[in-house]
Parts: sequence; structure tokens; C-alpha cells
Amino acid sequence: MNVKLNLCALFLVGFSTISYANMSVYPMSVDMNNQGEGNVRVISRTNDVQFIKTTIVKISDAGTAKEKENEIKTGDPNAIVVMPPKFALPAGASKMVRLVSMEPAQQETTYRVKFEAVSQLDDPLEGTKGTKTQLNINLIWGVLVSVPPEHPKLKMSLQPGGEITNNGNQRFKVLKIGLCKKTQADKECAWQDVGRNLYPHAHFAPKNILNYDRVVIQYWNWIDKTKKTQGFSIH
Repeated sequence: MNVKLNLCALFLVGFSTISYANMSVYPMSVDMNNQGEGNVRVISRTNDVQFIKTTIVKISDAGTAKEKENEIKTGDPNAIVVMPPKFALPAGASKMVRLVSMEPAQQETTYRVKFEAVSQLDDPLEGTKGTKTQLNINLIWGVLVSVPPEHPKLKMSLQPGGEITNNGNQRFKVLKIGLCKKTQADKECAWQDVGRNLYPHAHFAPKNILNYDRVVIQYWNWIDKTKKTQGFSIH
């Protein structure tokens, strides 16, 4: 999704494969529905019980050079909530975890929910006090979560320097860029595969765009699940 650290798992021990992981998480990215809800399933890959704790970080300036993660305090009414935030995962079992946005967002908001197996919970669950588990490899799984705005607005513009800018309050995915001369039909343009998410206020400049007269942008709207095109005159 063109966000830094867009990894299936964040390794705390230097292993080059996740085949030894004691659990897996699916899916690794969640687009919440218009009610601000989503789900993630945590699956045990071991014969032992595990204790799982979660951490939420908010991603600011997503998809830009200024991108930054800030940890969210438990119970923050303006963030998302993980239910349950900690749990015991029996051997070979799976657990469905709910993700809920507490307040309507005015602009698309991006979080990463981290799932970590720990030897003991700081605040033990009922019936587990004094119980510890042994960890072979400590992995943190980071799930990217997108909260749609209450009133989505998809808007883009072409700046004089040839940059395509997201002026709306939601991201869209640029699938292809067609660079065209004045007399060319869209199918005759020089098309480039892009596959890039453009978040609110972000921008990018296609290569050689200023050598052409017109640009056609094929994009995907993740909220209404539609693929559309929009064109701009370059000169």
C-alpha cells in the first residue's frame, strides 16, 4: 500500500523466513467498512498456548517522505479500538479480533495494529496469572488499517510542474498513466503501469510528463470499489 514498513511481519530476531513463526495474522491490510468496522484473524501455528498483546500506532503523512508512526494510548476516544486488546491463543486455535473506529473520520486515517506473542501479559487474564510461555522467535505482525472518511471526497489535480496531487479526503490507487499528444486517442497514448496509492495531500510526477500534451489517469476508488479515468491538459 506504499506505506513504509509495509511488511508481513516485523522481525525482532534476525531470521530471513517466517516459516518458524508461532502464529500468523490474516489479512495483513484491512479497509474498514463505512460503519468503521473490520476484522482480523490470528491463527496459532504451535502446539503451545500463547499470550497475544496488541499495540496501535497512527500513521501520519502516509505514503510521503514525512511518514511517521505514533503510538496510541489505550482508550483514546479518537482512535480505533482492538477487541480484545490481549488474549490467550490456545494451541492450534484461531481468534477473530474486531477493529472499530470510535469516531467518524473527516479524512481517511491510517493505523498499524501490531500483534505480538509475549511470555506473560503485564495484566494477566483471568485464570492465567503466574502462567508463562516460552518463545522461540519473537515476531510482531503489523496489520495496516484504513478508516474511511465519514463523507468521502475523491479529488485530484495536475499541478503546473506535472505533479498529480490528491486534493480529496481519501486515498486512491493510480493504476496506469497514459501520456498523450494532442491528436492521439486514449488507446494510442504511451501507457505506464503505476500501481501506487496516493493519500490525501500526497503527490507524484510521472516520468517525462512534460514532453506530452495530455495525461489520462486510470485509478481505483477503494471506498466505492470502482475503476475510473480522469484526464488533464498538460500545456
